[in-house]
Amino acid sequence: MKSILKKLDFFESLGWFGNIILSIGVIPQVVQTWKTHDVDSFNWPFLLMWAFGVLFTFIYIVNGDLKADKRQYPLWLNYMVNIVATFYLCYAKLIYS
Repeated sequence: MKSILKKLDFFESLGWFGNIILSIGVIPQVVQTWKTHDVDSFNWPFLLMWAFGVLFTFIYIVNGDLKADKRQYPLWLNYMVNIVATFYLCYAKLIYS
């Protein structure tokens, strides 16, 4: 555990913090949509551009990480959470509209 903490420098810690905030930021909207089924304010262009934007960016990041033999796990966390969240919101828009 100590070796992991020693490896985190200031900027990596900043990356983790920022990506955790971005990951958590979408959760209230998902929970509200789950509870209320209210999707009237969502528009399809926004949802689809967001969903495919995060998916394609995640693929790009993973590909670059694999080629460079490094892992940017803060980015992976953010994009995986956002992929699941945005595709759920698209599903909800389709089902509840």
